[in-house]
Amino acid sequence: MHFLPLSPIVSPMKSALGKILVHPMVLALLNFAILLLAYSSLRTTWFDAASGMNHIHSAIELWEGFGTIVLGFGVALEERETLKKIFKITPASDGVDELAHDFGVIFVMLGVMIEVLAWLVKIPNEVLNTENIEGFFLNTAAVVACVVVVLQLRFLYHLVRK
Repeated sequence: MHFLPLSPIVSPMKSALGKILVHPMVLALLNFAILLLAYSSLRTTWFDAASGMNHIHSAIELWEGFGTIVLGFGVALEERETLKKIFKITPASDGVDELAHDFGVIFVMLGVMIEVLAWLVKIPNEVLNTENIEGFFLNTAAVVACVVVVLQLRFLYHLVRK
């Protein structure tokens, strides 16, 4: 499929949008939003567990979604340098690209782990019997989320120092 090149009028807008998307402050704000989501998810999983079976279904959905968000954030971080090339943002390297790539790869892996742990509970018991051990998988997902929180705090610290 052939795409028409962007007109000169759209190009400055494209460049401005790109600068916003890859700006370290925007990455820090997204990181902070995910930290708030992690707090809320952990609170819901560990401290609101009194609601019984309904809680398990909510926790599955919660960890699937959280894992997807962490995975997506990781991909965005990992490909920050590529995005800068697409949007023709200079300077080519601002010292954040390598940091973002390294943390991005880790967030991708941890996001996938959280999603898999949630799916292990969601798979029908005929395929994988997780009856009475759902809490183990969901709490393990919560522990992985705690690792994500620690790494996000480290990423935020290093990002602010750059």
